[in-house]
Amino acid sequence: MKYTLGAILLAILFSVNGVGVQIAYAECLAIGGTGLGSAIDESNLVASLSGALSGGARARIKAQKETSTGLTLDLEHYFFTATGGMLHTADTATLTAIPGKHKTYMLEIAYDVLESSGSFGGYKGRFQSVGLFDIGAGKVVLRYSGELCK
Repeated sequence: MKYTLGAILLAILFSVNGVGVQIAYAECLAIGGTGLGSAIDESNLVASLSGALSGGARARIKAQKETSTGLTLDLEHYFFTATGGMLHTADTATLTAIPGKHKTYMLEIAYDVLESSGSFGGYKGRFQSVGLFDIGAGKVVLRYSGELCK
């Protein structure tokens, strides 16, 4: 019994210590900025970004579903920064219809980083954006924020 209790305590000690070491060495980067996007066609958009991801982005709508309040979209993005960084993300967007504004939606996107390189090499995580999407005009304006770590 003492051996089992000792082994359990030792395992807990190493587990807690290992988490502490991992947290102590995590390198995180707060990101935030704005984006202005335009639709190329029904499934593809391009955007100009300011802030931490200053550069450009390409978005592809992979699937779309109507909801009681608007739409949900499955997306993927490629972000290319002026400093040579790249992020590839898989995303879910929630579009909520704005009453009285035909084909205009409040936009919320959750981005999950799948791949990173260049100045963002090794960074993973999740960030989000909020904004407006005028589907009729094919225009998007948004604010993004979050934290990526490696």
